[in-house]
Amino acid sequence: MKQTITSTSNPTPTFTFTAQPRVNHYEPFINAQQAAVALNLPLYYFVNTYKRAKMGVPFYCINRLVRYRLNELHKWQVALSAQLAQAGSIDPKISVCAGSEGGAHA
Repeated sequence: MKQTITSTSNPTPTFTFTAQPRVNHYEPFINAQQAAVALNLPLYYFVNTYKRAKMGVPFYCINRLVRYRLNELHKWQVALSAQLAQAGSIDPKISVCAGSEGGAHA
């Protein structure tokens, strides 16, 4: 839906607003094993509290359970790969991500 608002006192400014359709994106939480398999990373990245904090892995604590969102993990993996490639600590062709676009299943 396109809506145009024009000022009557000054006819030159015209503002166009495009309404975005509402889409409810539901992304379920996944556990450490599912995250490790989906991103092709070691399980201890997600299980070990110290390693998770050191690497900046995004996670949620639900009661005493630690859960992840795959979309956030994928963004984290891409950012980590770019950061490591820029620092020169890894070969840009062989990064934490399996491809140039992103994670193993991107």
